[in-house]
Amino acid sequence: MPVIAALLSLLFTKIMLFMGLLFAKKVALVILGVGALVTVSGALYATMRSVIVPLASSLFSTSYGSIIGLAFPPIAGSCILAITTTWTAATLYSYQRTAIKQITSV
Repeated sequence: MPVIAALLSLLFTKIMLFMGLLFAKKVALVILGVGALVTVSGALYATMRSVIVPLASSLFSTSYGSIIGLAFPPIAGSCILAITTTWTAATLYSYQRTAIKQITSV
């Protein structure tokens, strides 16, 4: 009997260790994916704020800029930034929802 108990104990320990490692890998991949998306969106935000918005505002202050401003208002850079941020947030939400489904299916 002690041999069977030791065998069952070892078997359940190994199974739980395997499931724990599998769960940890999935969580690590989710954290890595979210971190990558946050880094990319942060870099895009910094680029938009430091390059695109000043460029657009200086372009609209010229005589040709007033013509271009009819199609693209001076706030266009901020609008593009808001749209990009919303898209990134929706992608993160979708990725998180999929990851939670995968984790709970184990």
